[in-house]
Amino acid sequence: MAIRCIVSICVLPILLYFVCGLPGLPCDAARADKEKLVIGTKNFHRYKTAAASSLGKGAKKNLTLPEPTSYGYLDVNAEKGSAMYYMYYEAQEASPDDDDVPIVLWLQGGPGCSSFFGMLYINGPYFVNDDLTLRRNLGTWNRIYGMLFIEQPIGVGFSKRGTAAIPDNELNVAWDLYRALQSFFRNNPHLQSRPLIITGESYAGKYVPSISHFILQATARANGFEERLRHPRKLSDNVEAPVFQLGGLAVGNGFTDAETQTAVQAQVAWGMGLIDSVQRKLAEQMQEQVIELVRSREWRAARNMSDVLLAYIATSGGSATLEDVRRNTGYDSRSQVDAYLNSPHLRELLAPSGVPPTSALSWESCSAEVDHIMGHDVMKSVKNLVADLLDYMPVLLYQGQWDAECGVGSNDAWIHTLQWHGHGGFTAARREFWRVNGRIAGYWKSYSTLDVLVLRNTGHMVPHDNPLIGQLMLERWVEIAVRGLSYDRDAHVTPEEEAEYANPDQAEHST
Repeated sequence: MAIRCIVSICVLPILLYFVCGLPGLPCDAARADKEKLVIGTKNFHRYKTAAASSLGKGAKKNLTLPEPTSYGYLDVNAEKGSAMYYMYYEAQEASPDDDDVPIVLWLQGGPGCSSFFGMLYINGPYFVNDDLTLRRNLGTWNRIYGMLFIEQPIGVGFSKRGTAAIPDNELNVAWDLYRALQSFFRNNPHLQSRPLIITGESYAGKYVPSISHFILQATARANGFEERLRHPRKLSDNVEAPVFQLGGLAVGNGFTDAETQTAVQAQVAWGMGLIDSVQRKLAEQMQEQVIELVRSREWRAARNMSDVLLAYIATSGGSATLEDVRRNTGYDSRSQVDAYLNSPHLRELLAPSGVPPTSALSWESCSAEVDHIMGHDVMKSVKNLVADLLDYMPVLLYQGQWDAECGVGSNDAWIHTLQWHGHGGFTAARREFWRVNGRIAGYWKSYSTLDVLVLRNTGHMVPHDNPLIGQLMLERWVEIAVRGLSYDRDAHVTPEEEAEYANPDQAEHST
């Protein structure tokens, strides 16, 4: 779920205002040899996921909460009373002898959307059904890795702002999340040596590089090589060295560099058949307005005009959502996720961890307040942070084939403008077929620390659209690029497994 990458009805008045002013537009219409972050392999303790707990008397039949390994609040600023809520699930199939099992952190986009939406709709161990029961997600990223969901920025979901201000830029968002991560790993010292893999999708194309770079810079400062970073940011003097180890980062269908991604929006829509050549010219006029506003640093106006552009393309193409042009409806589980997390019985179970009752706080998948406060920061680029990160750790950028908004063309555009040590080698590298069960599942291009993957027959939310492919993708990349191991599970998948892992929601809502 991503506010940035969803065209909503609130855009229509803006659309009419801007669009009607345009002339001729009808208004009815090899790994780097540099310092690597050290990944320790000590003191691994395995926790089994607890058995499902009943939601209490009066709950619907089968309405259960599979209890996480741990959950609760993580201090951000104790003096101001701000804290982030989290849930952590230990790896389902980790071997007790494997003492460096990675932990995957998932960040939702927005800005202002909760990672708990992803937990219950995208890649967590369970999906929520229409009747508010849960079903097991066989394609979860939690199969062989620990999985951490944190509601951030403060002001999102159950997270508490106290007297602190909701952050209005990526650096402050990262600073708050960094403090929450420090709290999590200090509370769980047995996890500190395990590599943390930071992942997310959509507007997390900014969140993920920003927090990863923050961790890199804090590590570099503590180890005396901060001056070697090409794009350092101004961190507070009281930033402490991380007590955990960063292993790599992965972003799906990310929104990272507004200028280059906007510049291909009309071309992508035309290539997918959503607009014709006349409509393409009009869309190009709009995207030029967006780019001019970005270059003149009129950030909020640029964001508004970008929404107008996307709304025009969606309306012209009759698309339920640009995030997957095959769908007859948008990614539409917000109401179920909201209802599930607002259940009084669920709140009773979470109450000991400090979560207030539904009457005191209504949980929402996405916070309009956070989105508004972050609005002026949305169109600012973080691609230079990715260039720094590629000098020190593996990066995976993956896109679903049918996303017309933050998809293949959009990401390919900014990736090829990225100035990093492997630019020439990556450009020259050959894109390979990635096969699952003998069939082409995607197109994989790899050089040095960068992997870029296009997934066939998926849209904006790859792990939701095809849970098995999403799981195999992440596991293959982590095992090979992060851990330096081999991986061949993708070569041995059976047709029966493919059918068993399929998400019925995708089949039901797609053409």
